Amino acid sequence: MPSILNNKISSSLILSFMALMRHRLNPQRRPVWLIHVLTLILILASSRLAVGFEAVISNERSGDLVFLDESGNSLDIIKLCNRPRGMVQDRPKKLLYIACSDDNKVLEFNLQTKKIIREFLGIPGAMAVTLNTKSRRLFITNEGASKATVLDIDTGNLLSTLQTGFEPDGVIVSDDGSRIFVASENAGLIHVFDGNTYSAIQSIITSLRPRRMAIRNTELWISSEMGSRVEIFDLNTLLKIDEIIFAPKGFRSEQMTPVDILFDSTKKLSFVALGAANHVAIIDAETRSIEKYILVGRRAWGLGITPDDARLFVLNGLSDDATIIDLKTRRPIKTARTGLAPHSVEVFDR
Repeated sequence: MPSILNNKISSSLILSFMALMRHRLNPQRRPVWLIHVLTLILILASSRLAVGFEAVISNERSGDLVFLDESGNSLDIIKLCNRPRGMVQDRPKKLLYIACSDDNKVLEFNLQTKKIIREFLGIPGAMAVTLNTKSRRLFITNEGASKATVLDIDTGNLLSTLQTGFEPDGVIVSDDGSRIFVASENAGLIHVFDGNTYSAIQSIITSLRPRRMAIRNTELWISSEMGSRVEIFDLNTLLKIDEIIFAPKGFRSEQMTPVDILFDSTKKLSFVALGAANHVAIIDAETRSIEKYILVGRRAWGLGITPDDARLFVLNGLSDDATIIDLKTRRPIKTARTGLAPHSVEVFDR
């Protein structure tokens, strides 16, 4: 859409400029000339708004990043590392942090120049990453090492190692930075750590194979891959307060394998990728009711949303593509090719 809009803007600029020159040469038509001046100003202003967004996708098997525009058109492919997986943005600095699992490292990547800036080495089985921009701490789960790593992102220094159960996956930090949550999918636990001392506080028992987490106000939402549900816990008491069970028509419960969870900017809507069910669920986060199931590609996995909440990117790990959903109509508008085994997606301003 941005490319179409920019073409229309260019055509309008040419026509307005030609008309402007004609009327400028004719003194009797000066009022019309002024109208064209104002038109040019408005067109130039609107062209600045037509910047759009880009989605960057990490692909495990092809070892690259694929860049798409918001309409799913391919912009760039960058060979990166062995098995890139989790990613997180530092939006103010236009940086991206990427876990390279088989290279045991994390990359700092500039989204404007599309170049690697730094490498953080010696991070075994780097899986998922999250960033606390206030404390400048980067948290990385180490899948095969049953731990999570805490780095000072400015100095690159190792600050702490958090012991977890087998196969830690998702990691998230509370908005105030006071608590760190790490999902251990094999152990069925969410490990809770103090955000300042890094000491263990408690382990939350969940349903089968917790994978990803998202925070909404005072609620912690956890996807249970083999439990066909999302469980909701109180952030303060760490007690379970509700759950959402997925059961679209025509599917067995074992086909419901939810993984990624995402909220829109208002936190009124939640999106859950349902894995082997090949659907994404849209949930009213306030009532916790499922509003719609949308058919996507094979094994819906990672999720990303444009900053204006207009479009949702759904990564399909077995069909090597991304489904782009218009959130106004709640319908897919395009399936775009990615690399092999897309894992994570981040959407940023161009």
